[in-house]
Amino acid sequence: MTDAMTVARERFAVRDYHGTVLVLASADQDGALYPDALNLLGLALAMIGRTRDAVAALDRALAANPRYIEALLNRAVILQQLGDDAGAQESLRVAEALGQPDESGFPAVVANRLANSHAQLGDEYRAAGALGRAIEQYRSALALRPGFADIQFKLGRVLLEEGDYPAADAALGEALRLHPGWLDGMLLRGMAMYLQNDLEGAARLWDEAGALHPEEARLEVYRSMLARRRSGASRTTGVEPGI
Repeated sequence: MTDAMTVARERFAVRDYHGTVLVLASADQDGALYPDALNLLGLALAMIGRTRDAVAALDRALAANPRYIEALLNRAVILQQLGDDAGAQESLRVAEALGQPDESGFPAVVANRLANSHAQLGDEYRAAGALGRAIEQYRSALALRPGFADIQFKLGRVLLEEGDYPAADAALGEALRLHPGWLDGMLLRGMAMYLQNDLEGAARLWDEAGALHPEEARLEVYRSMLARRRSGASRTTGVEPGI
């Protein structure tokens, strides 16, 4: 998703709005786009005249993050273009109310920006191999915005890489609570369970992922891992596989 968002922003910056829509639409599998991506998709759709589709994308962004002031403002502008003055005014009213400090101590738009900045810095530290510093940045982001599923996922991933499997399991569980059915979250949390020797938990989660995403090829790899681990355990204990 990160790579697609980078490309989409590049296309938008050079005013290739059709290209922006194509990149984000291709990444939008099973409703996987985050609010930032949906906001950008809404803007690009509006720029090519697909205003009703733009409102739908912004509505999805706001369903995932009702405090997303930028999406509310963009929605107000587009509704105004559609002649829906009442809807535009309501979006503006909500955006204005959110401009007041929230539980973070900052206005919502500021807290969102700070959380995303911490997360981006965490990405940089992870890429540089500084996993401990990446964890600090992701946790700083989540202190401001604990409901950002993508940052919960990033924290879980780097904790897994650090070898703190129980903490990774907890962070990924929270990501899935916020974003149920998320394929990457299910695969990675299953791996956290597997590495804690919770083979039944991993199998259950990967089976759920298979039911939701039957075309996912990675699941075969994980099932093979489970089968080998179980086979090895049965040989050690003298119990036949499957019994």
